[in-house]
Amino acid sequence: MRILLLGDDAKNRRLLAFGLALADDEPATAVTASDLMRIPDLRLFDVVLMDWESRTEPAVHLLDVLRRLAPGLPVVACTTNPERAVNALAAGAVDVLIKPVDIGAARTVLSRNVRALPGSGTTPGGNTVGGTESAVIAADSFDSLSSTHGALMNVVARVAPTAASVLVLGENGTGKSRLARLLHDRSPRRDRPFFTVNCPCLQPQLLESELFGHVRGAFTGAVSDVPGKIAAAEGGTLFLDEIGELPLSLQPKLLRLLQERLYERVGDSKSREANIRVVAATNRDLKAEVAMGRFREDLYYRLNVISLVVPALRHRPEDIIPMAEHFLKLLGRTHGREHRGFTRAAREALLRHLWPGNLRELRNTIERAAILCDRDWIDAADLPELVVPAADALPQVGDFVTLEALEQAHIQRVIARTESLGQAARVLGIDKATLYRRRKRTGALGSTDEKVDDEGTLRVG
Repeated sequence: MRILLLGDDAKNRRLLAFGLALADDEPATAVTASDLMRIPDLRLFDVVLMDWESRTEPAVHLLDVLRRLAPGLPVVACTTNPERAVNALAAGAVDVLIKPVDIGAARTVLSRNVRALPGSGTTPGGNTVGGTESAVIAADSFDSLSSTHGALMNVVARVAPTAASVLVLGENGTGKSRLARLLHDRSPRRDRPFFTVNCPCLQPQLLESELFGHVRGAFTGAVSDVPGKIAAAEGGTLFLDEIGELPLSLQPKLLRLLQERLYERVGDSKSREANIRVVAATNRDLKAEVAMGRFREDLYYRLNVISLVVPALRHRPEDIIPMAEHFLKLLGRTHGREHRGFTRAAREALLRHLWPGNLRELRNTIERAAILCDRDWIDAADLPELVVPAADALPQVGDFVTLEALEQAHIQRVIARTESLGQAARVLGIDKATLYRRRKRTGALGSTDEKVDDEGTLRVG
């Protein structure tokens, strides 16, 4: 890789340059904006590693200069402070490294963010990456490090270097899997495997085989030994996605793995030792699952050594526009449709939406707009799924209207943006029966013939 080291920490620059050169990379250095302007063509670099604590010139100013001289050149920020890391990502850095920087970790982060050559599947440094995949990885890096995650990132910085089990909580689409990957990338296990097991995807017997492995003849179709994901993740991290869906029959085996670091393959009596870190994630309330007898209490406490809660996007509206701009830049470049930004009307539409699908929905929305819009600026008309019919006629907070009218408008907006009455009720913090009574009392039922099925899905017809 051809890497530009930018910043005024001479000692850090020398150490990084030496380590990268030993790894056959091609590092170059710069300190100020003047240095950048003297470089004949910044586009020859694959990636920039910038010291976000530069004192000679503010890092934000250096980043702006880079954007003008080499639009699209990815910048990885380097800092000792997790809060500054959040600020760097909000300003446009595609990833962060926490000082002191390990050369192996630096090369891993830099290589996954190098800029792809237009029309090819390789980067200038020779690493094979798909354009869309690299953009999504960079986007996901931003997902887990948004501007309201300072406290969360402080915990991540402290927990990542340890071997403690971590339970990641949050709604679907909030970036739980990316946070699990971030814990791995910031840990001493970063150069070892990271494997994911999706607990709801398989029948219990197949899930047990995928997780623990099996020996030949263990069941019909087992024609050879299969090591399983635990063995594959040896020395690294095993991510159990949607752990709340793990069958009760497998929970004692997982508990033994966590407590004793021992397990057996299906059909084998030999115990095997595992050197792995377990990170689990769920969108369920595991305490409630324990109370209902669907999840073992001892397993819950064993998993919940450290819990990280990833907030829903509707609870951090200040992140919506920065994230949308970040996705627009990355995904627009991926599809060859670069745009300058969002109009005021588009920003208002983005902020009005409740984003029940969280970051996943936001990214899909921006990608669709980036592909279909052929103008410089994305407008509200390019975001049709966010436009609520007759929205302009509904009162806004601060208008001179009664509380009852405001409640009616709010209920209408929430229902229009959610897929079912059950989901709308959860967003509003009330039960479905209460929501239905309030709609009936305030006249928010609408003029169409609406019906609510047994699952709470609102059907119009």
